[in-house]
This record gives sequence, C-alpha cells and structure tokens, in this order.
Amino acid sequence: MRADDCPEVSHRSCGADLARADQSSKLPTARASSTEITPLAFYAASEILRATPMHQRSEQFASLGGRMTAPMSDAWVYDEALWLVELMGIQSTGTSRQSALSRWIKNASSRVPRRASDGRPDCPHNGQSPAPTLVQGGLNG
Repeated sequence: MRADDCPEVSHRSCGADLARADQSSKLPTARASSTEITPLAFYAASEILRATPMHQRSEQFASLGGRMTAPMSDAWVYDEALWLVELMGIQSTGTSRQSALSRWIKNASSRVPRRASDGRPDCPHNGQSPAPTLVQGGLNG
C-alpha cells in the first residue's frame, strides 16, 4: 500500500489501524467544502502560515484543517519518499515537512488574483461595502 492510497495513515497499517481510520472517517470534519473556498481564503491561510514561526507551522497548518502525510520508511520510488501536505484542495510535496509547507504557502499565494498596479491582493469589494440584496419581487413587490 502506498501513502497516497491512504492519505490519513502515513505508515503501513495493520487491521486495528484500518479499523480506527474507518471509524474516524465517519466523524464530521471541520474542513471547508470546495464551494466555500475563495481566493481570499487562500490568501488568509497563506498569510497566517507565513506569519507563523517555522517551528509552529505544522501545528498551525493542522489547526486550519490541513493534512500531512509522512514519507514511507521503505520507499521504492521518489514520490514515496516525500512529505505530502494538503489544505483547501492544494497539495504540495517536499523532502521535509517544512519544505512541503513552504511550497504550499507559495502555491496558495499564487492562486490569489493581484492588482496590476501594486501587486496587492485584489479585493472583490474594492474598498466598498457589499451591494444590497434585492428582496424577492424587486422594488415593485
């Protein structure tokens, strides 16, 4: 069994481990669905991780709902010898946990639309409050 076949378990599993993984997969999770993820969510997560000291990034990444998979100890191919991190649908790999997290931050930051003038993240409201919502039936109702 390879690490990417069972991303929740980072080592070879025996029957008890598989039973625990099966049971824990039935519990509700706090992960955001892909419909809720916006470019601003990528920006916020990447900035939080960038501001977190290196020795605390793994813990912060996990608190944001991220998953980390350690490399296999008896890896036969290069991909099995890499750390895999995943959050908000973005996966990154690295030869160490910290390098994988740094690549995730870089990948998430690159998905944020930027202003052409100064490179800052583009705000969907452009400094304005959200537009008012219309009530069913419009102004005549």
